[in-house]
Amino acid sequence: MSGKIVIAVGVAAQPISAVGITWTGMNWPLGFRDLGWDVWIVESLAGGRCVDPHWNNVPAPQSANVAHWNRMMSAFDFQDRSTLLIDDQAGNLPDFRDFAAGADIFLNLSGHYRSKAAEFPKAIKVYHDGDPAFSQIWTECYACDMNFAAHDRFVTVGTRWKTPTRFAPDCGIEWIPAFPPVTLSYWPFAPQETFDRFTTIAHWEGYKNVEYKEQWFCGKREEFIRMLDVPSRVSRPIELAMDVHAHEWELPPFRDKGWLFVESSGPCSTLDAYASYIRNSSAEFSVAKGGYVLSNGGWFSDRSVCYAAMGRPLVLQDTGVSALLPCGEGYHPFRTPDEAAAACERVIGDFPNQQRLARRLAEEVFNSRVVLPDLLNRL
Repeated sequence: MSGKIVIAVGVAAQPISAVGITWTGMNWPLGFRDLGWDVWIVESLAGGRCVDPHWNNVPAPQSANVAHWNRMMSAFDFQDRSTLLIDDQAGNLPDFRDFAAGADIFLNLSGHYRSKAAEFPKAIKVYHDGDPAFSQIWTECYACDMNFAAHDRFVTVGTRWKTPTRFAPDCGIEWIPAFPPVTLSYWPFAPQETFDRFTTIAHWEGYKNVEYKEQWFCGKREEFIRMLDVPSRVSRPIELAMDVHAHEWELPPFRDKGWLFVESSGPCSTLDAYASYIRNSSAEFSVAKGGYVLSNGGWFSDRSVCYAAMGRPLVLQDTGVSALLPCGEGYHPFRTPDEAAAACERVIGDFPNQQRLARRLAEEVFNSRVVLPDLLNRL
């Protein structure tokens, strides 16, 4: 199956040291193009959000937003198949309208795209939810308009969303679970001879905590605190790339327990820097947002699929997804600090084999050539 698809991304909205967010969106159009689809990428941005590299507001033509967009579209050869709408205007808007009029699918990643600059009269309009539990709680408990009404089908990265053990509302919507895809040609297998360190790239905190049925759905900070002692019990370092400067005041207890920190602005500055950071890691160790853990809906990271594709074993806090993956074979879930430390040592002790198993997991489960055809069959 192939056709014409428009994919709405969030690339220009995060133009400074946020290449990880760029990859959140780009694995989708790259995967569809790899399958033979005619792909057009679009983003809609308010002119008032255009900034320079120091976050000062500037006119759009001089902005970091436009510069980052142009670099990314050029890097992935989408110059002639992309439109950045600023206040609903773009130089190639007529071409985009023509393409949209014949599109078979409109895929709206995170539902952020709301522009009326073009119509999609033929397309199935698909909402993709990257924040399962939070999106639904925002809608049901906080009366936020998440733009659900503008769509026909609803996909979620909550891979266990349809199970009775999920603790979160569904807003009366039939959600279709799917793993985040990774386009393997951009993430080649790169085995290491010896184990160096665990790493991950993460925000210490994101948005505000939310409440549902007297339970608080939190971010990552609380989960890192729960795992405070883990590095002191593991024979190789655990390093976190994050916004260190903004949170330095709360990091001393972590440093005392052996955590290593690097500013994420380096690894997330360019495509090459991001890939290099993952390639130079030996495995990923990461917690999940507390809300994902509490909901037990099977959230899975679009960053982790890139680690796995390069042959980096995954030691990840379980969100329910362990019921779907071959545990111990490139993927090692944990719920407690004891389980986390033990999983790390298993990966270190079986490193050559775990690298191969991680790549195999990416090829068989996360591969865009697997994820996307399966998803299309369920739309």
